[in-house]
Amino acid sequence: MLVDFSLEDTVALTRHLLLAVEDHATSHSILRGLLCVVIVLAWTAWRCWKFTVYPWLHPDEPKELPYFIPILAHGASFFKDSNGLLERARRYFASTGTTPFALTAFGHTFYVVTHPKDSAAVYRNTESLSFDEFVQALMRFNGNDEWTIKNVHQPLPMTTKAGFANPEGLSMINLTQRMHMHQLHPGERMAVFQLQIRDWLNRKLTLDLLASTDSTDTGQSSVDSVELPLYQWTSDWFVRLGQHLYFGDVLERVDPEYTDNFVVFDEVIWKMLYQYPSLLCRDMTVPRDRMIASMKAYLQLHPDERRGQAAWLINSLEDEFRGLGVDDNNLAILFFHLYFAINTNSRKTSFWVLTHMMRNPSYIAAFRSETAPAFDGDDLVDMAYIQDADKCPTVDAIWLETLRVAGWAASVRLVARDVVIGGKVLRAGNRIMVPHRLLHFDSAFAGDEPTAWRPGRWLDSDAGRKMHKSPSWHPFGGGKTVCSGRFLAKGMVMAFVSTILRRFDIEAVGNPSMPQPDVGRPVLGIISVMEGQDYRVKVTRRKEASA
Repeated sequence: MLVDFSLEDTVALTRHLLLAVEDHATSHSILRGLLCVVIVLAWTAWRCWKFTVYPWLHPDEPKELPYFIPILAHGASFFKDSNGLLERARRYFASTGTTPFALTAFGHTFYVVTHPKDSAAVYRNTESLSFDEFVQALMRFNGNDEWTIKNVHQPLPMTTKAGFANPEGLSMINLTQRMHMHQLHPGERMAVFQLQIRDWLNRKLTLDLLASTDSTDTGQSSVDSVELPLYQWTSDWFVRLGQHLYFGDVLERVDPEYTDNFVVFDEVIWKMLYQYPSLLCRDMTVPRDRMIASMKAYLQLHPDERRGQAAWLINSLEDEFRGLGVDDNNLAILFFHLYFAINTNSRKTSFWVLTHMMRNPSYIAAFRSETAPAFDGDDLVDMAYIQDADKCPTVDAIWLETLRVAGWAASVRLVARDVVIGGKVLRAGNRIMVPHRLLHFDSAFAGDEPTAWRPGRWLDSDAGRKMHKSPSWHPFGGGKTVCSGRFLAKGMVMAFVSTILRRFDIEAVGNPSMPQPDVGRPVLGIISVMEGQDYRVKVTRRKEASA
């Protein structure tokens, strides 16, 4: 049936529809307004409770650095520049003397310790504060199965056994630390490493080899100078040297690109530390997976093909882990962890030592003078002499100052149960952090110009000469997780620098600006250089080198 509408009917219907739409829009506007009011009120109530009421009710707990967005909190700032965030937090609480204080990032609360006495208490407390959870998370992220993670963390029987003695019944993880100390602390086994380092440097640090992409010896140098990128050079040499010490030449034969893959991986190691989803960090997972696969291939070689060149530590750890029932897949991952612990810091430390010395050439002359007795002509003969702080005080001060300025890492523990540190109750389930860089840049510890590289601060006064004994000084961490390779690291780096300065003159090509440290990315010790800020140096044979 057809219905005819008059003009008046059409106008009336249109008006009705417009009024309905207007009423609907007005209702939505009111609802949106009410929703905004509710959100603002809820946010205000949350913030008032979080940063005013709760601290008033719980004065025995650390005060927290305020933030605006729940869960995310200071996550963006922590990710971009964690040390900058920590410094801002310390300044925020400076007027009240609050320490430790708390901050939240991505839903995780960290208690931050900035007082030296409190940091010592953190390192002493191994019952309420645990590092194992972080090791387990790293193992899980890199592919270790749950059986391996569980069994290497369980205490072992306190019985007499073959291999490395374990009368205390330590877990395999803790026994590994003990075995590291046996290999790397001053003594017979470290002396073997020192001889290998000395021979490697004497044989390999020639201009011909610096100019060549080939790692084999080529005899006498036939060139007078060579130019090369400093960071790339120190990285390549130290990773090759570290690999040689622990695995001989066998791992290089298994995978000639192993050291190259490590450097690529190490520059983005922060993605592993933050446990990025694999799909978002293939620049890290691809070299990592290649290294683990090659390490497995190394382990599957017949023992006669590899154990003769491997360090005592490698062979002994393999025996202990296999005795526990760890298979090749999991052992390869465990040795991969060992590999990056060996090689991540020395390559960066040598870069920063040489960079600072080239910008402060008066230290080069003092360095050469002090280390001269360690050489016979151009050849290094006595590494121990270079490591002796009494015989080489300037060398020692340069080492300490570079560690202070270039050190990044922080010690982190999980609060396993409520504990009192610095007069404040730290709640179980949260994390506690000792930011070494913050302590090392504190003027109360470092004195004037704490951000400047000035080795003289360690020598110019009685207080300076005692700085290395300060409770603020933790360049290698502290407690049971203190770096066991700290003695070897100094020997490797300073022997390398000494041999370079004995044989060559080194200078920057052109007039490059001072490379900036990459403070925004976490590392396992020494800070990286900002991407794209490597620079070329000219290495020239010294005519008076043998004088």
